[in-house]
Amino acid sequence: MLVQGVEVGRWTSKFVYRVQLKGDLVTASPDIYQVTLASDAEFLLLASDGLWDYVNSLDAVTFVRNQLREHGNVQRACEALAHAALDQRSQDNVSIIIADLGRTDWENLAPQQQNFVWELSQVFATISIVSLGIWVPYFLSL
Repeated sequence: MLVQGVEVGRWTSKFVYRVQLKGDLVTASPDIYQVTLASDAEFLLLASDGLWDYVNSLDAVTFVRNQLREHGNVQRACEALAHAALDQRSQDNVSIIIADLGRTDWENLAPQQQNFVWELSQVFATISIVSLGIWVPYFLSL
């Protein structure tokens, strides 16, 4: 790989001389979970950290459900979700697989509504935790 890079002009021979590769360039340590699918499961959403670092799972599922309800096309839903991650400034590899389990008539499915009370409680919980992080060290130093 290094020699070929010199041949095509990607880097210099001096650079190649200095590089000392040890081990694999890319390693994988996957998170593996075994779960039983609910009988009403609509689809599976598998994605790389390029998505999950920028889009939380609830938002991703809601996004995909609404995309599938709108046009029923899994490919278009994958592409739209990838663009949503890139719009959030994801710099990582964004790989997405959506497996439609064929149990849902997407065209007749009502859109998923946001749960305002749940989201509001998450905001207050976050503010509380941040406030504790700010004030606890102050009181401990007294």
